[in-house]
Amino acid sequence: MQQQEEALTDAPTKIPKNGRTRTPKSARTRDSLLEAAEALFIERGFDGVSINDVARRAAARKSLVFYYFRNKQDLFDSVLDRYYTAQAGALVPALNSEGNLRDRIHQGIDAYLGFVEKNPGYPRLIQREICSGSRNLEKILQHTKPLTLWGRQVFGDLLPEDGPRSLRHLFLSVFGMIINYYTYSAALEPLWDADPMAPAALAQRREHVHLVVETLLDRFLERDSPARGETGTGP
Repeated sequence: MQQQEEALTDAPTKIPKNGRTRTPKSARTRDSLLEAAEALFIERGFDGVSINDVARRAAARKSLVFYYFRNKQDLFDSVLDRYYTAQAGALVPALNSEGNLRDRIHQGIDAYLGFVEKNPGYPRLIQREICSGSRNLEKILQHTKPLTLWGRQVFGDLLPEDGPRSLRHLFLSVFGMIINYYTYSAALEPLWDADPMAPAALAQRREHVHLVVETLLDRFLERDSPARGETGTGP
């Protein structure tokens, strides 16, 4: 457990390359550059964004971008690291949650849903980079480790390593269901004639995810499973 928590919270610490202590103003400036870069990376992908683009979006001088970041790669890594920190902050409490297996699974799902709701651009950014065969794939894989660690901690030996009932497939089904809602949101609005990102729609989606997860758990953990009765809800 301790190693898992360390892996979740071991986000790189950014230190100004000039060694100066950041003031509140400099922290705000850096954050504004990160926000501009994040929006552009989501819209265009890593290869479609330049340092000039970031400076223009942030209404800042190009030299100021280089004051805080070595290059575009450092800027992209910093965007991902910020996501990583927020994701870890959501999942660490889920690792320490109590209750039976189903309770802990639903708490973990809620934690991840909360992270994505606060960072709706994250799924779009990650999917764009993965689909483009980006050079950033290794960095993105690093950011998936907290989810994998959480899954292994929760499920333990209940699911096999391979096969249709394996943890890997259950994990992909559940988290794909969460992420795809955000990557398809722009297409959903005209189809539904409603805003899929409105609070009421997100609450409805959250409830749907929990219903589907409960159905999957019935199949994966109970019916014909050698672990029947170990979930805390079986007879």
